[in-house]
Amino acid sequence: MKKIEFIYFDIGGVMADTTNYFREATNKFGIPLDEFTKLWQEYFRDEMTRGKITPQDFWKQAIKKFKLKNAKKFNFVESWMSDYKPQPEVHDLAKRLSKKYKIGLISNLYSGMMPGLIKMGKVPDVNYSAIVLSYETGLDKKEKKIFEIATEKSEVKPREIFYIDDRKDFIEVAKKAGWQTVWFDENNINGSIKRIEKLLV
Repeated sequence: MKKIEFIYFDIGGVMADTTNYFREATNKFGIPLDEFTKLWQEYFRDEMTRGKITPQDFWKQAIKKFKLKNAKKFNFVESWMSDYKPQPEVHDLAKRLSKKYKIGLISNLYSGMMPGLIKMGKVPDVNYSAIVLSYETGLDKKEKKIFEIATEKSEVKPREIFYIDDRKDFIEVAKKAGWQTVWFDENNINGSIKRIEKLLV
């Protein structure tokens, strides 16, 4: 493995388990989870990922779609963040690695979430040298350009960046940008951490 200067972590699936997306909101208002998720995936996820709409804008559409009552003042963003389940083993890893490397985050994330995720302990509060978010760039991690932006922010060469993500398709794009990568298996957190430590520690 080549020399590493900078490590980028993904958030969902790495820093936090996001398999319970929308549980709090759908339970509170009696919305079928599969229908709510389908609405988001088919009509709003891409626009939200790119920062064209906010999560609260999507919630307004959900209120209309599901004819919800007393829902306008509901803080959908906060409820969504509460559905994130932190993965403390990964938080500990990031803290350990931050003593030796520059650390950053790159994520398909939505407006209004980043400060809250750190405040709520869903993402570790370490000294991040760069944070690159899809909604701020207007780009998705399916696109090489977001990794090129992250390279510029890291202030190191592409080959000196190490990237950790649970999505193999995003990893392939990062490789095309010249990054070194590792796939994080969320179903085997400890095994994934051992593989990373073997490469970096």
